[in-house]
Amino acid sequence: MLNISVRAATRGVRSLSVGGYRRIHQSRSLLAAHAYGMPAMSPTMESGAIVEWKVKEGDKFNSGDTLLDIETDKATISVDAIDDGIVAKILLPDGTKDIDVGTPIAIFADEGDDLAELEYPDIEKKTDKAEPAPAPAPASSAAPTASVEAKASETKEESKSFASTSANTSQHFLPSVELLLEQNHISREDALSKITATGPSGRILKGDVLAYLGSIKPESNTTLAEYLEKTSHLDLSNIKLREGDSGAPTKETETPKQKVKEPVTITKLYSIAEDVGYPQLRRFRGEIDELIELAEQEAYAHKYEPDSELDDPLFDDLVAPPRNAGRFTVDYKVNFEDDQASSLDLTVTLNEKCYDAQEKADYFVSKFTEYLEANHERHNDI
Repeated sequence: MLNISVRAATRGVRSLSVGGYRRIHQSRSLLAAHAYGMPAMSPTMESGAIVEWKVKEGDKFNSGDTLLDIETDKATISVDAIDDGIVAKILLPDGTKDIDVGTPIAIFADEGDDLAELEYPDIEKKTDKAEPAPAPAPASSAAPTASVEAKASETKEESKSFASTSANTSQHFLPSVELLLEQNHISREDALSKITATGPSGRILKGDVLAYLGSIKPESNTTLAEYLEKTSHLDLSNIKLREGDSGAPTKETETPKQKVKEPVTITKLYSIAEDVGYPQLRRFRGEIDELIELAEQEAYAHKYEPDSELDDPLFDDLVAPPRNAGRFTVDYKVNFEDDQASSLDLTVTLNEKCYDAQEKADYFVSKFTEYLEANHERHNDI
């Protein structure tokens, strides 16, 4: 049986509902006890049964204490108090069934109230949903009795129809079922022949074994199995296409082609301060290639200091891309004006698959700039 903890109030009920909580508040007069009605534990609940009161008349309770257990058609639910109070009187005892939602089941008082001086509301005690039917006339008693017995038999057969599935003899028992059978010394042959299977395709479930051993009521196991069976099918009968939507893509509804993502690049323009003409271009390119190679080595070998105490270098090494994976590529172009090299365009394209590509590329640019400036100064001093 599924147990759900739900909180109820002495002057208001907090019940399960789609979208949140629902409260029903009642006004309170001075030193007047107030009735506590059967709470609605779900939006579709119409009636319920009292399984057991956890408090007695005269008991004080605090917020969060369990007041009683309520049984619905789907589950047994514990109802907790959200306010402090006193149980002045219990109107409906344990085991009372078919109680309509809102029917008074107890009378509560506020904390500190004197029960002897309280004004009790005039509430008609109702234990049944309807008044008992009058006794039939003796002359026609045989026919109604037969009709009642037929309906009872029909109801009984209907309640057992789902649980009458024969066990599949070729099934492999679930680990939980095998453990229960072994602990209780039940052979496979006895299990297949004596235990009623409620699982799909005649499978014996753990609840079936517990029901066979008497640990749980067979009705509760059958009720749960029926509920799972009813809710296991997806109802698509209410799905409709929008007006004018035939399901086939049109020119207006066709998904546009995804644009190709442009790579991330870093560009830098450097002025060439030394005298570089076409005759010196080959030597100049060789120097630039050496500076790029040196700056790349510095960038790949550089260890970054953590920006936060939460950064773990060991973890970064574990998740980092391979050391030989290229973080970026470098390209450059020498621009000429009047047969003299005037500027150098540097383009660094990042490998976005490496999370540290941006940091290493930035460090490369800084080191290349430093080496290029030093190279210019060296040539100017010659």
